[in-house]
Amino acid sequence: MMELRHLRAFLAVAQHAHFTQAARAIGLAQPALSQHIAQLEETLGVRLFERTRKGARLTDPGRAFRPRAERVLAELEAARSDAQDFHAVLRGRVVIGAIASIASLRLPVALARFRARYPGIELALREHHSATLMTLLIAGELDLAVIHAGSIRGRPARPLRTPELASTRLAQEDLVLVLPRRHPLAGARSVAFADLAAEPFVVYSQGSTLRDVVIAAGAASGFAPRIALEASGNDTVRAFVAAGFGVALLPRGLARAPGPPVAVVELASPRAVRTVSIVWRRHGTLAPAAAAAKTFLTEQLTR
Repeated sequence: MMELRHLRAFLAVAQHAHFTQAARAIGLAQPALSQHIAQLEETLGVRLFERTRKGARLTDPGRAFRPRAERVLAELEAARSDAQDFHAVLRGRVVIGAIASIASLRLPVALARFRARYPGIELALREHHSATLMTLLIAGELDLAVIHAGSIRGRPARPLRTPELASTRLAQEDLVLVLPRRHPLAGARSVAFADLAAEPFVVYSQGSTLRDVVIAAGAASGFAPRIALEASGNDTVRAFVAAGFGVALLPRGLARAPGPPVAVVELASPRAVRTVSIVWRRHGTLAPAAAAAKTFLTEQLTR
């Protein structure tokens, strides 16, 4: 019967061309190594080595058998490595950063599904603006981050790319105008941003990508938006718009989600878009648990 120990012994002798050196290399006594080779030759029914004064030399059947033995052990090593990686994935900790609009909507469901699949992995979530998340990611305080970037007429409102990070795009959606339901423009099919020059705006706090989009859209339309109120979260922005404090730009998904009643109107020009991406450090290798989280979240959040 052929066993893995026989193959290891065979390959050691084939490599060293010497029984004593091969035995020393794999930590066996020479008699045990010789016995393994004899048992393998008996199983195969051929001589694998010719004993010489200087050591051992492969026979023709031995030379033909060697690449097959190498493939078998290589497959075994790959299977062992995969099993170890899977074991590592079952245990570990992943720190994920996320923007508020993802953290409050789609991410909780995705992370709940991930935890159900990998119950041994501890998850930690940190919520910040995209720029802050990228800084934390580069500093090694996060394993992954879900961020977004805004653009006006195809041009970024604020560049977020850095050579230190790699990314995969998950989704892209238009930004729409959100108004109080009794606002004179609430019944319009679409509105140009230039028509909002006299309006007060409810915007996110300093550092927010969506705040940058409002400023960039105003600049593209020839005016500086008048900021009436700064808010830190999606619910707060929408609540103050509903209460009549001003108008706002929100991603379509957030504008259509349940919440305080507001009017939603398409933005005719300039077109404003936000792109959501998952990012990680470009250099180095993700730990198995973080790699599993990246793959899973990419599948769950891509649309």
